[in-house]
Amino acid sequence: MYKLIFCLGSIVLVSNAKCNAQKTPQLVSPGLITNNNEYSTTLSPDGKTMYFVRQINDVDGSLILKTEKVNDKWSTPEKVSFTGVFSDTDPMLTPDGKTMYFMTNRNAHQDGSKDDYDIWATNLIEGQWGKPYRLPDFINTSFTEGFPCITSDGSMFFFRFNSNNSDQDIWYSEKIGGGFDTPHKLRGEINTEKWDGHPFVDANKEYMIFYSSKREGGYGSCDLYISFYEDGNWGKPKNLGGVINKDTCEMVPFVTRDGNTLYFSRIEKDGGRNIYQIDFSQIKEGIKE
Repeated sequence: MYKLIFCLGSIVLVSNAKCNAQKTPQLVSPGLITNNNEYSTTLSPDGKTMYFVRQINDVDGSLILKTEKVNDKWSTPEKVSFTGVFSDTDPMLTPDGKTMYFMTNRNAHQDGSKDDYDIWATNLIEGQWGKPYRLPDFINTSFTEGFPCITSDGSMFFFRFNSNNSDQDIWYSEKIGGGFDTPHKLRGEINTEKWDGHPFVDANKEYMIFYSSKREGGYGSCDLYISFYEDGNWGKPKNLGGVINKDTCEMVPFVTRDGNTLYFSRIEKDGGRNIYQIDFSQIKEGIKE
């Protein structure tokens, strides 16, 4: 049996099975994880460990927290070992879960903070996160770099503020040897004259989800878009639609390793930040078609 539904901004004909799979975004563990001050999520490959950011206040910045799934419920979040002194945000695990990249305002010597943010990393050693280390100067400039996302081949996607901090673009660096190559700004239609950032690229480089501000046809101050990688190029970005994007700001996407769940954050109308999740496989296939 088929029925008409309004899906992602257009009328489509779908089966009951596909209709039932389509859901609205749900808050992630309200009161435990999501308390109107949380954003930016990354999960371990098995989906049993979640890292996210909690905003403390405008002075103290943000912390990276960890929670474990026990009996299908998330445990009480705790700070990771390397956070709490500086403002640390936007954690992202590598596809194998053995390295975490994040952005922070700590200086190179970790004895003070600075005005811009850089990309740092830490390695998992015998179940514990090691001492964080800063990526080299050709990645980190005197402007803010952040939201690093690593693919299975070791490539890194991230955003960088431009020279006057009036907007930002998405950059890309290939893996060479034990490090990264000189990054370059993505060409094509990914970057605009507006704010483009928070690039989540799935492990196999099939697609990229990112946020963009005020593109034509958007829903709010910033929306989430998806671009598929085909024939060596990133395709025209498509809005993820009104199921996800509202008249607010949606950002910092993350898709679980199995490709089934999209996590993202929303800046609410009261200025708070919350983490949402939604079944993603049907949304992705519907847009790709």
